[in-house]
Amino acid sequence: MKSNHYQLRTALVAVTTLALLASGLAHADNIYVSCIGNGTIVKFDSSGNKSVFATGLNNPTGLVFDSKGNLWANEGGTGRNGDGAIDKFDSTGNKSVFASGFNSLQGLAFDSSGYLYAASWTDGTITKLDSSGNKTTFTSGFSHPEGLAFDSGGNLYASSYDGTIMKFDSSGKGSVFASISVPLGLSFAFDNSGYLYAASYGSGTIQKFDSSGHGITFASGFHNPYGLAFDSSNTLYMADQGGATITKFDSSGNGILFASGLSSPTFITTQIPEPATLLLLGFGAAMVRLRSPQVVVRKQK
Repeated sequence: MKSNHYQLRTALVAVTTLALLASGLAHADNIYVSCIGNGTIVKFDSSGNKSVFATGLNNPTGLVFDSKGNLWANEGGTGRNGDGAIDKFDSTGNKSVFASGFNSLQGLAFDSSGYLYAASWTDGTITKLDSSGNKTTFTSGFSHPEGLAFDSGGNLYASSYDGTIMKFDSSGKGSVFASISVPLGLSFAFDNSGYLYAASYGSGTIQKFDSSGHGITFASGFHNPYGLAFDSSNTLYMADQGGATITKFDSSGNGILFASGLSSPTFITTQIPEPATLLLLGFGAAMVRLRSPQVVVRKQK
C-alpha cells in the first residue's frame, strides 16, 4: 500500500512540476534578427536581453530554423558574381556554408518535407535545395522575389518588389494571391489561424490577409517594416529597417517597442529554447522511476 502511495505522490509532483515549468517556458521564445548594417545576427530572449549570435556575415538576410534547432541564414552578398550563400548554424553559433553561388538572397523557408527554398532577388528565381544542398529551380522569371512562407497546406507564398504576392502549389504552379498598391518589398508570416501578414517596406504598414486574399491594414506608421515572425504564443514581432527597431504587437495591432538601436535589421525569426526539451526528458525519467519502484523484500525471521 505504501508503494502505491509513493507512486501517486511521485506522479503528482512530476505532473505539477511539468505544468509549472511549461507555463514558464510558454513565452520564452528566443528571437533572432539579421542586421545588414554590421553583418551580424542578433539574439534576444523574451525579456529583450540582447546578445550577438554571429558576426562577419556578408549582408545577412533571410532566417529560418529547422526541426532540429539549427538556424539557417542567407548571406545576400553584393548581388553579383554569385557571392551569396546559405549558412547553417548549430545551437552554439558554429557556422558551416550549406550552399553558395547565389545572387542577392532574400527570403528563406522550409517545407514540411525538409526542402529548403531561397529567393534570389537579382536573378528573379526561387531555388529548392535538398538536405545535401543540391539545387533545382522551383520557379523563375519572378519580379525580384523577397519574402517566402508556407501555409499549413504546403503552398508557398512569395512576394515581389512590385507588391505582388504569388501563391505556388507543390508543383511550382503559381497564381496571384494579392497585391499591395505601394511597391518596394514584402516579407511574410502566418499566424496560428492561417492569416497571412505582410510587411510592406514601401508603405510603412503591415497588411493582414485571409485565405481568399482579402487584406486589411493591421498596423501602420512605420519607417520601413521588413521582417515578420510569430512566437509560440502567436505574438507578432516586426523588424523595422528604417527605424532600427523591433516592435511587438498584440492581436489588435497595438505595438510596443521591444528593442532599438539595431543596425539595419531585416529578417526575423523565433525559436523555443532547448530547456523545453530537457524538461520533457526529465519528466520521462520521472515516469520511468514511477513505473519501476524499488521493492525491498525482508526475510521472515
